[in-house]
Amino acid sequence: MSFINLNWYIALAFCLFFFIGGRQLAEIPVGTPRARGLAGLLLFLFAAPALLFPLAYLPLRITASPWYNTFRSIDRIELFSSLIAPAAGYATYMKPDLPYKGYPASVRSPVLRIIKPLAFPFCILLISVNFIGPLLRPLDKNMTFNDFWAEGGVFIQSATPVGGPAALISAMHSLNNFADNELDTVKGTYTDRSGTEFWYLARYAVNRGYRTRFFKLSGIGEAPVPSIFQAPGLTSEGATHTGTGGYIALLERSRSGMLTVGDPSQGMLELSAEDFEALYGVPDLLLALSVPKSR
Repeated sequence: MSFINLNWYIALAFCLFFFIGGRQLAEIPVGTPRARGLAGLLLFLFAAPALLFPLAYLPLRITASPWYNTFRSIDRIELFSSLIAPAAGYATYMKPDLPYKGYPASVRSPVLRIIKPLAFPFCILLISVNFIGPLLRPLDKNMTFNDFWAEGGVFIQSATPVGGPAALISAMHSLNNFADNELDTVKGTYTDRSGTEFWYLARYAVNRGYRTRFFKLSGIGEAPVPSIFQAPGLTSEGATHTGTGGYIALLERSRSGMLTVGDPSQGMLELSAEDFEALYGVPDLLLALSVPKSR
């Protein structure tokens, strides 16, 4: 069961169009060396946003930063990954400045002869890494979505990989009693067997009419409610109960500081800040939700 982001196909179409455009621009034997160099520089600057996307799949702290997750949560932002194509086409097909003198040694080098045919496949790979997860790690095709609510308005996940959508449903429900469908949320957040990208949860909430904001925390006591977070370590009596990196909903905080937690695997929990951090750890990143004032 694979829920593919359809923007993948649009990005691939853009990639082909932009790559051909960059190649055609490179093959125009006019202009001074300075002008052609400036054109190449502008194309590479144009391609810079595309280089941000694959950083999410490298062991870097950037994936836990609020600005990066906010950037990735913008609707259809993945289409910007295709901006690598015109620069790649231009760089690999650029003609020498004076064609009648023949190609310089660098153009005739074996390295460039190898790189040239790989340029377009590289662009395809760079774009596809943002979308291919559900295809490589599909959900169990026999999974059933139970849409089960526990006491206290906590949505219970039907399987471990869909904990992110379940936590999001609980958080949205705590604001205005909106009871979303689990299958729709899983599909709309492109969840696969390894879980859900945090930015897709934010995007889905925005598309449902909620406002979202990512926060960096130093302690759970300052966390806004409702919010969802990816726990750095989920342990219960020394054993992992939902898997490292699972999503939890923080639904309410009392005047005394007690926290109402919506755990997609256990239901509602009432915890002090100390017990919360002992159980879940201190989240690196938190997504706060609110309802627009007009509602």
